[in-house]
Amino acid sequence: MHFNHKIVLAHVAAWIIYVLILFLGTDKPGLAFWTNTISTIVPIIIFFYLNIALLFPKFLQTRKTFLLISSLIVFNFCTICLRLLLVMFLQGAGIDNFMQSILSPVLFWNQFRVNLLFIGISFAYWYAVKNYRSEKSQQQLKQEILDARLNGLKNQINPHFLYNTLSFIYTKSLPYSTELAGAIAKLSDMMRYSLSDVGIDGKVPLEKEITHINNFIEIQQLRFDNKLKVAFETVGDISQYRAMPLLLITFVENAFKHGKLNDADAPLSIRLHVSGQKMDFEIKNKKARGKKEKAHGIGLENVRNRLGLAYPGQHELTIRDTEEDYFVSLKIKLES
Repeated sequence: MHFNHKIVLAHVAAWIIYVLILFLGTDKPGLAFWTNTISTIVPIIIFFYLNIALLFPKFLQTRKTFLLISSLIVFNFCTICLRLLLVMFLQGAGIDNFMQSILSPVLFWNQFRVNLLFIGISFAYWYAVKNYRSEKSQQQLKQEILDARLNGLKNQINPHFLYNTLSFIYTKSLPYSTELAGAIAKLSDMMRYSLSDVGIDGKVPLEKEITHINNFIEIQQLRFDNKLKVAFETVGDISQYRAMPLLLITFVENAFKHGKLNDADAPLSIRLHVSGQKMDFEIKNKKARGKKEKAHGIGLENVRNRLGLAYPGQHELTIRDTEEDYFVSLKIKLES
């Protein structure tokens, strides 16, 4: 959980209101009342934030039920001990009184049932915030995908008009040059992919993203008379998985922008490996010297943002950039 100053103020106000409710519900708000209130509320405040910041995200979200229940029992007992210590401190009692109190079923049960109540309250709060942020992330993700597509268009020509025009040019060029027609067909496929509808989860079949990368590489090869040294390898069954569209292509574009692509001893290496629901995507290339080709991707920073929205806590991006080499490793937990 992340807290800004408004949320902090809201939480402080909520605890103050809770204390006021207890205050208004007592006939004699004397020393005994404040001793009991302070010794009770401090442990449950600690327990509440421990639940929403640590126990629920770490164990409940990852479905580690046994560890969650065990942790709740342990911390529940710790808060009971903390309450008794606070009572001993506020009343100036000795250690003997503490040992007697800790064995008292009344004090134990009173704090235990309050803890149970706040386990429920903390769960309701954590779950509500989690759902709110998830829905907000989905909305932002859809906007990011829309922005990525718009940024991919170089002008204000209607993209469907451009796609239809490419199809027309392909038909007309086929009798004259199969190579030219093939390049137009691949460009047309790339345009179709950039306009394709995504699912309600904001993702497309992984196969489509890989086909998009292959089309991009083949068009680049045609531009440079098939002299580019590029190795693209896919390993594993990719047919059943879905991924965010126009994501992997950004790293490929970046490699073509900065890479040295004419060295047979150090070719541009692109490898995608799928095992279970885990995808490993790696790019290695030597960096070119001199003027670089201008890229038209959405940018690495935008990619980081999209990864955070689409795969929160389920991805790992590593980029190593040196004077000679460039390396990207992206690990993602895929959805089938």
